[in-house]
Amino acid sequence: MEKGRRVINVNLIQELSLLGCKILKNEPLCRHSSFKIGGNADFFVEIPNEKALLYCLENISSYRYMILGEGSNVLFSDNGYRGIIITLTGEFKNIEVCQKEILAGAGASVQQVLNIALKNNLVGLECVAGVPGTVGAAVYGNAGSKNMWIGSFVESVEVYKDAKKRCLSKDQISFNYRKSSLASCVITRVKFLLKKDTKNDSLDVIYANIQNRLLTQPLDMPNVGSIFKNPSVCSIGKLIEESNLKGVQVGGAKISDKHGNFIVNTGQATSKDVLTLINLIKETIKLKFGIALETEVKIVNDK
Repeated sequence: MEKGRRVINVNLIQELSLLGCKILKNEPLCRHSSFKIGGNADFFVEIPNEKALLYCLENISSYRYMILGEGSNVLFSDNGYRGIIITLTGEFKNIEVCQKEILAGAGASVQQVLNIALKNNLVGLECVAGVPGTVGAAVYGNAGSKNMWIGSFVESVEVYKDAKKRCLSKDQISFNYRKSSLASCVITRVKFLLKKDTKNDSLDVIYANIQNRLLTQPLDMPNVGSIFKNPSVCSIGKLIEESNLKGVQVGGAKISDKHGNFIVNTGQATSKDVLTLINLIKETIKLKFGIALETEVKIVNDK
């Protein structure tokens, strides 16, 4: 066994398998990140139902683990992940509609939820048009556009905290720019409260949002969206452009010519390449403008 790799109790593996989980050893994380970057995870567990999730959470407290959606906002280490990566599948991808409410599993696609909302003439989620990822990850990170967030339409969230199930109302959750108070929770389901589309103009808003993303973002190359959160005073993309950093390349990673707040994988980028560019941008912006940047992408180390 490779030095540093974790070992899961055989009984735990067997029980999770009996509960319908798929367990992969030494799974390449580049397959599970929109950046197409990352070494191997010791274990990659696909959990299809709540019974399996509860059993898993009750028995992995001594292990290092993380919950992963579609990997659209994650930079994994070139050395992989020493521990367990958990992803929610099966029943956690279900979506139900009841009048103005949509109940979506944390593993459901954000875009699928948006499409179902449109079919039912429900509006509110146009702010995530074109945003990749799962419902759980989007709510956890309060995804959205510049002026509207998905958290604004959350009615309640079902979570596990300390292996105990809870249902949190919107009044019990704090949503801010690209973050929420759900960091210590495992999100399983989200209930959205939307509005009826009386003017039938939601398609126009969605089309405009998607067209804007196509025109301004390098969606034709592997990336994880915005690398940095925008400072309160201005657009970080503009600051990067003014610093003549657009187009700068290290190894296989490149600061996009199209949008300065995007780093793209030109084909063979490593996590080290990306981190070098991230640090270059941070240092340059701090020196030139006196602004300390905060990353929006989640950087996951190997251990």
